[in-house]
Amino acid sequence: MEINIVDVEEVLHQRDLTLCPLHALNPARDPYRAILLQPQGFIEANEARVGHEDAALGHTLCSNFVSIAAQTYSDLAVAPEYCVPWNVVSEIIEGAHRPPVGSLWILGCESIPPNEIQTLAERCNAGGQCLFHHELLDPRQVAQKRYVSPLLYIFWAQDQDGQDVLFLLAQFKTVACRDYLDVEQTSLCVGQTVYAFNRGVGKMSLLSIICSDAFNFPDHIDQAHLNCLLIHIQLNPKPAHTDFAAYRTRLCAIGTNSHVELLCLNWAQNVSEAKGDGTYNEWKNVAGSAWYAPPAKFSADNGLIDQLHRQGLYYCILAQRWHSFFLNYESQILQLQKQKLLFPGEQAIAPRNFVAVEERWTWSVAKNTWESGAIASDGFATALASYQAIAGPLQQVAHDSPLAVERALEVLVGPRGNPTTWYAVNELDALHLDQNEESIRRVTVHQEVELTRPGVVYRRRRLQRAQDAIGLAHSDVPWPPPVRDLADGFRFAWRQEAPHHNVEPTNGARGSAALVYLGDQADDAEIDSAHQKLQQAIAAHAVNVAVKAGKNAEALADAVVRAQDRLCVVFRRDNCYGVRGPEGTNLIHIPAGASPVDIAEDR
Repeated sequence: MEINIVDVEEVLHQRDLTLCPLHALNPARDPYRAILLQPQGFIEANEARVGHEDAALGHTLCSNFVSIAAQTYSDLAVAPEYCVPWNVVSEIIEGAHRPPVGSLWILGCESIPPNEIQTLAERCNAGGQCLFHHELLDPRQVAQKRYVSPLLYIFWAQDQDGQDVLFLLAQFKTVACRDYLDVEQTSLCVGQTVYAFNRGVGKMSLLSIICSDAFNFPDHIDQAHLNCLLIHIQLNPKPAHTDFAAYRTRLCAIGTNSHVELLCLNWAQNVSEAKGDGTYNEWKNVAGSAWYAPPAKFSADNGLIDQLHRQGLYYCILAQRWHSFFLNYESQILQLQKQKLLFPGEQAIAPRNFVAVEERWTWSVAKNTWESGAIASDGFATALASYQAIAGPLQQVAHDSPLAVERALEVLVGPRGNPTTWYAVNELDALHLDQNEESIRRVTVHQEVELTRPGVVYRRRRLQRAQDAIGLAHSDVPWPPPVRDLADGFRFAWRQEAPHHNVEPTNGARGSAALVYLGDQADDAEIDSAHQKLQQAIAAHAVNVAVKAGKNAEALADAVVRAQDRLCVVFRRDNCYGVRGPEGTNLIHIPAGASPVDIAEDR
């Protein structure tokens, strides 16, 4: 069914109302506050209804959420599809919870029969407490289908006398999801209308879609994305499936130089679906909630990326250039400070920190409430449980900088980026999402655990390579003399001052080194490539350091040679270790007891 995009202002005009200005869409330099609900997943999903399995728990989760949104004066509050019970909506109507004037609440509500939402709208419009609007539904569908999946916008408008009026605007899902039991295909009454706020030249607009609306949305991206915050709420076991991600692919293709952002908000990981006989269907799903932005919206600052990581917001790169900030997959409420989508004036001085985490709440079963101040677990310790030889040291590195871990292991497998800038955030291979399933590959972000997921496969390979590499210190490796101190042991590390090094020896005073371990799979071409890339990078860095230090030509040349001495590429052939030496020669048979300082030895 074709989507029809309708301006909210036109809906209000038909009732002689005007939209109160929304703070989140005000094009000013000051940031706004957004609060997001990612609920825990115990659901009922059948031909009768979709929503929380435990009605009392669902009410408490969501009633507390809207209460927090109101108390914190959040400018934008979002809950995912099929989440907010209608008794919470009733509390809002009756005045128990109200958004501040200028705020916008976007609530994915539990399913409701079409005739019940029509009755609710009539009661609100006649009662005087608020106004309620939804598109007219097809009578045939109303008669044949059991429920609608509504997104409920709640905001303030003004009447002709200047009085504030609470307005509830319901947007219905336009495309039934192809679930394994065809529940929505047989039960969902779909709409045709998607509502847009604040569209116009020079304005910042907002538009939302519901889960499988994404199937029909790629054709509308060209029209809808300009100067727009797009919001996609979901209850989705596979949020990165190619059918759901097609509109993101289109957005990345045409929106790179536009003022546009995308917020995808799903339920938390590991949804349990009640089957009605006392058993559950375990989805084993990722959450996949993320905020996406084009290149110009974020400076990719290392310190900010690490800080956000510790607060449960994980930076990755989508489609080569787009920034993505993934929410920790656990059940939570996350309060963010967000930079505005756009504002008048010189954009060159626009702040590019994009987002900051202000507060995080997690659910307390014992207290039956949300508790603030929770620390997000990135799962890295869990990922390291099978790799004890590297677990402790890598945890220490990650404590200081999660990005340092990614860079240290990137050197180990051979950097994929440009020789001298491979460690830049946008070039780190681990930070790029898997292209097929948008699966996170960062070893320090172990949120998904299914062994078949591309990100899990990627992380396991890197961690196993690191575990194997640590064992090189106790193996018959023909270490070249300049790096023979590594034979006594080393640990992984990364520092900006020596960006192409990734290990520090346990003993000795020669300092850090660059170790690449290619295992059994590398042929001569790959060995040459890894060695030459790092040799070039190390030499260029040594030149820069020497020039800044004011060294003469002879001292500069000596610094370059000595710097390249601290590079070693290790590989295996026929169960024997080999290395690519500092001068590019293969060394396989150097005696293990040779002196590391014998100047007669061939480096």
